[in-house]
Amino acid sequence: MGEDVLPQISKIQKVLVVGAGAVGGYFGALLIKSGVDLCFLVRENRFQVISENGLKIVSAEGDFVVQPTLLKSLDKIEAVDLIILAVKCQDLAPLLPQLVPLVEKGAVILTLQNGVGAEDDILNYYEKPCVLAGVAFITARLNQLGVVEHARRGMITLGELSGEQSPRAEAVHHLLSEAGIHCRLSTDIRRDKWKKLCWNATFNPLSVILDYPISLVLGHTELKEIVRKGIAEIIAVAASEGIFIKQKIIEQTIEASYDLKDYYTSMYEDYRQGKETEVEYLNGDLLRRGKKNGVPTPVNEMLYALVKGLQMKNRLKENLK
Repeated sequence: MGEDVLPQISKIQKVLVVGAGAVGGYFGALLIKSGVDLCFLVRENRFQVISENGLKIVSAEGDFVVQPTLLKSLDKIEAVDLIILAVKCQDLAPLLPQLVPLVEKGAVILTLQNGVGAEDDILNYYEKPCVLAGVAFITARLNQLGVVEHARRGMITLGELSGEQSPRAEAVHHLLSEAGIHCRLSTDIRRDKWKKLCWNATFNPLSVILDYPISLVLGHTELKEIVRKGIAEIIAVAASEGIFIKQKIIEQTIEASYDLKDYYTSMYEDYRQGKETEVEYLNGDLLRRGKKNGVPTPVNEMLYALVKGLQMKNRLKENLK
């Protein structure tokens, strides 16, 4: 990966954030507040809400409003230096063709998708080294009025998939840090993404199945045992793909969850709103990797099947209305 394709700090002058929901809205608003030339690509409903009211952030760290440049298509944008993808996994595939002109002109893509497959999907599509992998840690939601409610955390870990400390990774790290975003530069970002999957593929589906915040899981020994067994399967599948995670992450994941016990998960929010969840890209992807590598994943199969069943029930109910 040559340095001629890696932008320096001075070259990151224009940023495109795809998605202005809880994650993209929060981080993008902080970048705008710090003076970064940034625009959002958004759907029609978000375009209308933000055009009328601004992008509002309600946070324990201070409320503020920005008036961002909004795009409903990329027809009128010539080039950008950095594209931050803040959409759900299921929205990624139809988006990639729209970004081709910007990627061809040298844009770097920072992924913030859950799961462990988005980066390779993007690289396979564009067939050029345009990706920086990212992991977002944030507790936030988009309320019914279109306001981003930020409860706690707000950190991004990013790095090259190769592990190298590239100029472009340092450039993006600098940009985010200067905007007041807690940012860590990783030399093992693939492992970081698998470690986040340990939480996402257990607590997310359980919150949907139980129809309750994760405090219910944390308060019952039997439910915590499901989490332990589910994470053990993730560790085993990761190892089969050359990613080695220490067993202590099982208890670390559970302990860290007590600070979040009263919050609903992002998968639960999507499910309750009748949206498609990311279960296909979390547990579903894990099952396929386990099957390919001969690693059994019975707990994750159960979680996957139950969430898929609940989604199907929602669709059947809608069809009967």
